[in-house]
Amino acid sequence: MAFVLNIKDLPEDVSRQEFVSTPEELALDYEGIEVVGDVCAFGDVTKSNDQVIFRGEFSAPVKITCSRCAEEFERKLKSELVFVLTMVLENELQDLEEETLEDFYFIPEGTQEFDFSEHIREQLIVALEMKPLCREECRGICPDCGKNLNIEECICSEEKIDERWLPLKDLLDRS
Repeated sequence: MAFVLNIKDLPEDVSRQEFVSTPEELALDYEGIEVVGDVCAFGDVTKSNDQVIFRGEFSAPVKITCSRCAEEFERKLKSELVFVLTMVLENELQDLEEETLEDFYFIPEGTQEFDFSEHIREQLIVALEMKPLCREECRGICPDCGKNLNIEECICSEEKIDERWLPLKDLLDRS
C-alpha cells in the first residue's frame, strides 16, 4: 500500500511527504480511465495535537477516450490533494461518522497509519473532464459514415437537402 501516511512517525510540525504507487497497487476500477504509469502524491503534512493536515497534489498518467472521435489518448491528470485527519475517542467515532465531510476524516485516537488510497481514487475521477478531448481542435467522427475526420475526409460533408424542403427551394428559385 503506497498511499499510507505513517502518523506515529510524523514530527509535531510541518514535514514534506512523497508517495508513489503503481497502477496495480492503486487498483482503480472505473470505466473510462486506465492508469498507465506511477501515481505520485506529494505535499506538506502538518501535525498538531489531534489533527493531521495534508496539503499537496497528485499526478497520474492515464489513458482515456476522446468524447468526439472515440480514439484513446494519454494525458497526465494533476489535481490538488487536501485532507484533514482528526483523532477522536473510540466512543465519539460512531456519532461523527455520519457527520463526516468531504476531505475530513475522523479516526480513532492512537491510529498509527492512514491509508488514503481511496481518497486518491476519488480525486482522480473528479480530476477527469466530463468530455475529454484528445486535442482542442478534434474534428470528431462523421455522423453519417462514422469516419474519424481527424484522419480522413468523407464525402458525407457535401450539402444534403432534406426532400421535404424542396418545394420551398423551388419557390425561391422562381423569384
